[in-house]
Amino acid sequence: MLNNQWKDYFVTILISISLALFVRSFVITAYKVPTGSMQPTLKAGDFIFSYRLAYGFKQSHPPARGDLVVFSYSSQPKTSYVKRVVGLPGDKIEISGGSLVINDMALDYELDLSTPSTENPNPEAFDVYIERDLASTRRVIFKKNRELQNFGPLIVPPGEVFLLGDNRDASDDSRYWGAVPIGQIYGKVLFIWLSLDWQKRWAGDRFPAVRWDRVFSGVH
Repeated sequence: MLNNQWKDYFVTILISISLALFVRSFVITAYKVPTGSMQPTLKAGDFIFSYRLAYGFKQSHPPARGDLVVFSYSSQPKTSYVKRVVGLPGDKIEISGGSLVINDMALDYELDLSTPSTENPNPEAFDVYIERDLASTRRVIFKKNRELQNFGPLIVPPGEVFLLGDNRDASDDSRYWGAVPIGQIYGKVLFIWLSLDWQKRWAGDRFPAVRWDRVFSGVH
């Protein structure tokens, strides 16, 4: 009887481990954000969940413009990145005077004067803007001379997407290493499940502070 109980217990553990590995490999994966290239949307020390089936099995259809995606780049296949999709296959992408232009239509920008100082890495050198397209809005960060920034134009190749960081002057993205094949996208970011601030520590500087306002918060 005891042996049967141990067998049942062992089988239950194996099933639980198998399910956990399946979910992690094929459904939801956790990542840590190491840098501030996606501020203010994502901060260094945020822990996020990514939904791997958001774009079908084997990434059979493209993400939507504005999605936050986890992906790898061809030259660094073992490193995961997170950026925002701004250009879909066939789109014409350009940055003119600091404004993102998609298919010859410039996005709308409004200086966000209500942003808390904690959301801006350096208010003396950077400004936070609300960036609007036809489908959504987001907050992005620029250096104060953003009107001097230009890029392109570039046509996004078939089967690829053009990605930018929300912290536009502190992000290596498709402006530097080109569009990313859709097959290299691992999934869509769902939400932040934990956020640790290593700039603020306690217990003799051994432990980071928790950003409680960001725990289990959504992203857009």
